[in-house]
Amino acid sequence: MAFRFPKTKEPHPDQGAFYLLLLTVTPVLAPHVGRVPAWLSLAVATFIVWRYLITRHGWHAPPMWLRTGLTFLIAFGVVTHYGTILGRDAGVGLLFALLGLKFLELRRVRDHVVVLLMCYLLILGQLLYSQSLASGGYMVALTLLTTAAMVRLQHPGRIDGWQGLRFAGGLIAKALPLMLIVYLFFPRLQGGLWAFTADTAGATGFSDVLRPGSINQLVENDAVAFRVRFDGAVPPPEQRYWRGLTLATTDGKVWRRGVDVAQGWRLSGAGPALGYTVTLEPNHRVWLFTLDLPIEVDPPATPRTGYVIQRAKPVHERTRYRAVSITRYNTGPLAADARAHNLHLPGAVSPRVASLAARWQSAARTPQDIVQSALGYFREQEFYYTLQPPLLGRDPVDEFLFDTRRGFCEHYASAFATLMRAAGVPSRVVLGYQGGELNPAGDYMIVRQADAHAWAEVWLAGQGWRRVDPTGAVAPERIEHGIDGVRRLLRRGVRLGDGDARRIELGWLEQAWRQARLSWDLVNHNWNQAVMAFGPEAQEALMRVLGFRAPSWVHLAIVMAFAALLMGLLVAGLVLYQPRARDPVRALYARYCAKLARIGLRRNPAEGPRDFAQRAVAARPNLSDQVERITEIYIGLRYGGDDAGRLRELRENVRAFRPS
Repeated sequence: MAFRFPKTKEPHPDQGAFYLLLLTVTPVLAPHVGRVPAWLSLAVATFIVWRYLITRHGWHAPPMWLRTGLTFLIAFGVVTHYGTILGRDAGVGLLFALLGLKFLELRRVRDHVVVLLMCYLLILGQLLYSQSLASGGYMVALTLLTTAAMVRLQHPGRIDGWQGLRFAGGLIAKALPLMLIVYLFFPRLQGGLWAFTADTAGATGFSDVLRPGSINQLVENDAVAFRVRFDGAVPPPEQRYWRGLTLATTDGKVWRRGVDVAQGWRLSGAGPALGYTVTLEPNHRVWLFTLDLPIEVDPPATPRTGYVIQRAKPVHERTRYRAVSITRYNTGPLAADARAHNLHLPGAVSPRVASLAARWQSAARTPQDIVQSALGYFREQEFYYTLQPPLLGRDPVDEFLFDTRRGFCEHYASAFATLMRAAGVPSRVVLGYQGGELNPAGDYMIVRQADAHAWAEVWLAGQGWRRVDPTGAVAPERIEHGIDGVRRLLRRGVRLGDGDARRIELGWLEQAWRQARLSWDLVNHNWNQAVMAFGPEAQEALMRVLGFRAPSWVHLAIVMAFAALLMGLLVAGLVLYQPRARDPVRALYARYCAKLARIGLRRNPAEGPRDFAQRAVAARPNLSDQVERITEIYIGLRYGGDDAGRLRELRENVRAFRPS
């Protein structure tokens, strides 16, 4: 006869457990609401409200066939929306939906436990999107809340919410030493765990193509692109051009990279060198941004056409590198094929563009005169720098130059480069960032996505490639005060280029908010440097300090196991060691006896309190009142039970007792 486990009746959780579960799930789901499609958020909200109506008002629970059908329907919707069921976004979206569906079958304690376990997974999923200090603190709070709900669920009626939080806090505190050991010694993956699940779409300020409107969309995006710490003085705003990539091929509408090869660079006439360290945020691109013009990068990366620095792999995690740049240089002669490539124009250049360029070319004595004519044209004609440029049609350069005359930096850079080529001057467009905000508290510069910028370069005989920023001719405030200053001026109705920059000053409230924002950025920067930057190299350096010259995964495992063993023994010792509670009555009486011992009246080990008092009074009659009073109170407390009032009285008498 086969053995069978006896059936047990699992209790149903009370309504308090459901409300605590609801209180826990809501903040866990909240960060993901903006990441999943709206229909999925609406479906999960519907499932949770349905369960609330079942619990609160006795609505009928959905039958099995309906729950099964909803599960398949939701899974089909996720696959249709994301195109897969694997990966970061699809996986988090599916887990988000399944947690909501689980609410429809909440009956037993184990169903509530499953929901809480799914909460832990969703909390972990938050790491796939952000590892900032604020996000980490929020995750710790959610973990505490989820653990408290689990404790309350396992002890219904015996532990209230606050007791559950205290108990959960104790559990997490006890786990911290082991977490620290794993953090320090668990083998680190080169490139980071999050590199395998990173979303590669739209993570950086621009792509490798430029079309009108491709950069101005980032004006309100204040996300940090990278931070820079200079070895010496910070260069002035007109030198803060951060080169990303160059675009040399155009069809009249879009600029692309064109020919791009790995090559060495030859520079002459170099000016003073500027050393700095860049901490680049993950952008899932291969470009490294450097101050114009880079001559050295460490760790080494591949120099490409156009003085662009490129990594072998995309930047999927926060990356730090050293660089040295110069702001005065001569790039030397231009090869014939490169000259032809940087003069090429599509056949559909409009007659107005060609006529304007030809007029400048015929009147100029040198290519430099053509450049100045173009800048004067932008400066003198009715051109406007705007954050919301109008849409352009089939010939964007012609329409911008002669019709709308309103644009962002990419409009001016692409139009200028086109005019230069039409006038016989080799030119190209450069994409990167311009400006940056100095954080005086941390002595570093913050470059944001909103600082994304496009400018032009022209090649001049005897000088090589020279930077020309036509945006500065129309809106010098963009270069001098940055995009944040431009936004303030435009909000206050100031026309750019008029020289009225006094209205850029911040009010006291805006200044306080700016200071708070910079202080918080400093906290996050220190967090990134001290905690998030602990990668394979830092771990290897730590192992060398511990005596391992060439640490391997085996050495890391041994050190981690040994440290965990020591920590376990320490915790076990603390648990087993239970120090005897200190008796306040006995402690006060001991102080009293010590005072008498200082005048030669030492109490014998077997001597009772009354006998000792009689001997003390016989030796020092002047102390009789105090000795008898203290002895009486002590005996009453020692053998009669606790009394807070009498204990306070004993403490005061012992404190006042000064035998002499």
